[in-house]
Amino acid sequence: MEQNQQIAQWLELSQYVHYIETMMEKNLRLQHNLSLKEFYVLYELDNVKGNKYKINDLIKVVDLSQSAMSRLINRLESFTPSYVYRNACEEDHRAMYIYLTDAGNEIISDAVNTYAKLLEKVNFQHMRQLTLETNNEN
Repeated sequence: MEQNQQIAQWLELSQYVHYIETMMEKNLRLQHNLSLKEFYVLYELDNVKGNKYKINDLIKVVDLSQSAMSRLINRLESFTPSYVYRNACEEDHRAMYIYLTDAGNEIISDAVNTYAKLLEKVNFQHMRQLTLETNNEN
């Protein structure tokens, strides 16, 4: 595959992914007052045993800086009722856990349904085709 065509396909794929993320962000904000990263944090908490995560581990999973995660947790704690709460790790008092509350469990359940409905609109076949075309020519 010609180099310019590869670049064009990569740009098309990147733009499509960006469009999807923007669509998700907009709808999650309108329907649930959540950002996409907030959704990811709540989703991860909902899917981990005990609905808790060490904050430093969660930072790696959702790809946020320490300060960005702190701001995000503050926002999730600011809802009434709070979607999450923090507690010190009993084994290592330097570490903090973040826990999903009942309200957090409820909002993520609703938001997952919204997210799933939005994903139904995504043309994954188009994305696969772009990926295959790029991979087959390498």
